[in-house]
Amino acid sequence: MPRTPQFHRETALNNALHLFWRQGYHATSMKDIEEAMDMRPGSIYAAFGNKESLFKEALDSYFAMVEEDFKNTIAKQPSVLQGFRQYLKNIAKADESCAPTKACMLVKTLLEFTPEDKAFSEPVHAYLDSIEAMFTEALSEAQSRGELSRQSFPEKLARLIQTNVIGLRTMARRSISQSQLEALVDDVVARIIPVN
Repeated sequence: MPRTPQFHRETALNNALHLFWRQGYHATSMKDIEEAMDMRPGSIYAAFGNKESLFKEALDSYFAMVEEDFKNTIAKQPSVLQGFRQYLKNIAKADESCAPTKACMLVKTLLEFTPEDKAFSEPVHAYLDSIEAMFTEALSEAQSRGELSRQSFPEKLARLIQTNVIGLRTMARRSISQSQLEALVDDVVARIIPVN
């Protein structure tokens, strides 16, 4: 079988990612996957393996997307803390034209599987740990620049921010107005992003 061009593979994987992100693992059938990826079963197995392997690769892609989005947001702001503020505000502004759902795919997966489903739960825990470490690294950088008080604890603050990110993404799925959501983000920012 001729090798699928790389850009086709990436497109197919992105389609699978959005499908799993929207529906979750268990609610997604192989027929759904075939339609979303516009591929026959044999081609899917040849390129990605089984449904579990495809889902894990979709999780990898999702994490890479989250990581890139955070780092790009921080880089575009004049300070690290302003980058965090913008990152949180972007959560409120995001709509379903750029994502199939405002909910975090990692958290959805964590809630879908029990801790005993280690094949799925362990990678998700590792990704969430990596995000927390990424926040910690950025906050440590802010502290070294004098943006953050020396009395602050970047590790604790990173966990608090991650908790609020999860909460904001959950609130964004509720039937509240955009203005209410943005006001909530302002409240969160005022409480968890300290000003030196």
